[in-house]
Amino acid sequence: MHTIPLQIEWGDFRHISSVSELAICLMHEWPASTVGEAYITALMVCDAVLSGGEDDQPEDARAAFIEAAHEAGLTVLPDDHLDWL
Repeated sequence: MHTIPLQIEWGDFRHISSVSELAICLMHEWPASTVGEAYITALMVCDAVLSGGEDDQPEDARAAFIEAAHEAGLTVLPDDHLDWL
């Protein structure tokens, strides 16, 4: 299940292009607090997409991940770059 690729910055940039990569990043590599509301929502949406839920799509997982990254104070490209334009 692919999504529009993004890069997240924590020291260096990490390129992510699928819902499974989003979930792995959240569960095993997240460089910030794991108790925030947006973080927990992102985990739940990724799980729903990977489980084949009808209500959530890959773009929903991507959007939830970006919200979690912003909650953690992280930069996400290209999305944050678009805010500068």
